Amino acid sequence: MTGNLSAWAKLCSLKAGAGAVLLFEPDTLGELQDMLQSSRKPPLILGNGTNLVGSDSAEPIPVLRLGRKAAFGSLVPISNNRFRAGCACNLTRLLKQLAAMGFGGLSGLCGIPGTLGGALAMNAGANGQEIALAVEAIEGWDMCSGQPWQWRREQGGWGYRQSPVPPGVIALQTVLQLQTVDADEENRLIDAELERRRKVTPTGASAGSVFRNPFPGQPAGRLLEQAGCKGLTSGVFSVSEQHANWIVNLSRTPGNAQDCRKLTQLMQQKVREKFAIDLYCEWRWAEQFF
Repeated sequence: MTGNLSAWAKLCSLKAGAGAVLLFEPDTLGELQDMLQSSRKPPLILGNGTNLVGSDSAEPIPVLRLGRKAAFGSLVPISNNRFRAGCACNLTRLLKQLAAMGFGGLSGLCGIPGTLGGALAMNAGANGQEIALAVEAIEGWDMCSGQPWQWRREQGGWGYRQSPVPPGVIALQTVLQLQTVDADEENRLIDAELERRRKVTPTGASAGSVFRNPFPGQPAGRLLEQAGCKGLTSGVFSVSEQHANWIVNLSRTPGNAQDCRKLTQLMQQKVREKFAIDLYCEWRWAEQFF
């Protein structure tokens, strides 16, 4: 399987990274295996690129994004309230599809940008809900051993922004166990959450919240605002005036990943100096994989 040359600005929502990408999008396990065998080094795994900062490297970086055709993008009923979902499925569209069939319990996650696989990788959560609540099993591929990988609920391993999917494993399909719900009420909750997000989401290209909350009840955004981070800039990137835990690219033109790195480090420094608290980034950085 051959890859296609692309650019980080087309693959990550923040449009951060001046370097090149060699993009592979397998639709089947066979294509995935062929791609891994032909690649000189393990690829970076990409979902929708909504929490990722690219690279400025001139050498194309291999990137793997599951194709949305066939099994990787499908939703198949297994039994009454259990479904097999492909990890390339868009999370919000998946939850809407389930709600229409009378299954849910995760309406608070609607509006989180990204794929089901991305949600699994970071245990995406919001409004007191986490994707882990519905996950019964995960099937994946270990890129290091070249063997299938499986996880079952009894194995545990979830935590705040922590997942049982280890580095080097790409999640392919997931078994979800949902609550039986009233479809109309679930859709009302979904629509309300999407409208709430629309009102509070800062303007401009972004990659979502930058830092994890350091403690329960201690939002990182509040610390950053009190430390005077709103309006800080580096290159085309700036800390949003609407929410201090968001970096935005108001120009919507590609920017250097290094500029973005400098800005996050300045934000961390300001919070450390004022509160003696270390903030940890929620984003993934392409450069850390190579």
